[in-house]
Amino acid sequence: MEYHSKVINFFKKHNLYDEETINYLKENTMLIEYDYPDERAIIGCFYILDQNNILRKIKVNIPYPNNEKMILINIHELVHGIENYKKIGQVFQKDLTIETLPLLYEKLYILENPSKELIAYSKYLDNLIETNSEKEYKFGLSIRDELLENYNYNMQDMQKLAKKLVRKYK
Repeated sequence: MEYHSKVINFFKKHNLYDEETINYLKENTMLIEYDYPDERAIIGCFYILDQNNILRKIKVNIPYPNNEKMILINIHELVHGIENYKKIGQVFQKDLTIETLPLLYEKLYILENPSKELIAYSKYLDNLIETNSEKEYKFGLSIRDELLENYNYNMQDMQKLAKKLVRKYK
């Protein structure tokens, strides 16, 4: 499977592209028909843990990237995979920052590709998060702009800042 060139170019521009990681994710990605509600329901990044909470595998289900909205969803889910790939074989614990970097990179993509479709979809997602989402999404949205102000093309720095902001705002 190959990812859309816009996704790969975005990852390269933002220092998210690592060939080993991308190849692993490609092998563990399934493309979904977004127009079918039953398939849409299984879009996401899934962490396969053993009985000791050791991360054994990452599976990613993304929609076919046939428009900007689908590319944005691809970026969100693949950032989860990129962020956690190095944790395979380690104890895995979801924390309050689990949605922070995917939301940050979504926003960066929208800022770089400000189409009417993406701007409208972004507003829809932000409103959805504010009104009825899990606390991880709400927290990610609440600190996204602060992360943007400090953005430096280094995912590890952004992860550290997100963890610091958890302590600050918790």
